[in-house]
Amino acid sequence: MTADSIEAKLELFISGAKRVAVLGIGNPLRTDDGLGPFIVENMKTEHRNVFIENVGSVPEAFARPLAEFGADRVIMVDAADMRKPIGHIELVTKDRIGGITISTHSMPLSFLMMYLEDSTGGETILLGIQPRSIQFGEGLNPEIEEISREIINTLDRVLNEHFGGIQDVSDD
Repeated sequence: MTADSIEAKLELFISGAKRVAVLGIGNPLRTDDGLGPFIVENMKTEHRNVFIENVGSVPEAFARPLAEFGADRVIMVDAADMRKPIGHIELVTKDRIGGITISTHSMPLSFLMMYLEDSTGGETILLGIQPRSIQFGEGLNPEIEEISREIINTLDRVLNEHFGGIQDVSDD
């Protein structure tokens, strides 16, 4: 999937949303499994209706703050073995997540997605990127880092267009 088609699908996914959460999932000590945390830590979007969080390898621990935030849409960013070429990007709903392996998390993402939807009343989607490796080691492989930077730009652009600017400084 190209960055342009991902951007269009993300725009459609958040269409009409009043609050959006972006969760970076993964373990930065397992090379490309750290792409979720890398992406959210490098995003520049700042808006009171956007919740961006590095949830590490235990995303279920963030269900309560996420429910309190009240996200209409939750975008989970993670390395996902989709048996596709390295760097392949896909947006996956909970109904289609069954064949995707994400081995470094304690709770299967399909359960997490259902749990978050029940907790928040919102919709969830996985932005999955095919890793090169999730072996122990620090730092992303160069091609995964390049794709991750494209995703950072795409997420920032989509969120900023949706919410009307990089920062929201009003107090109301």
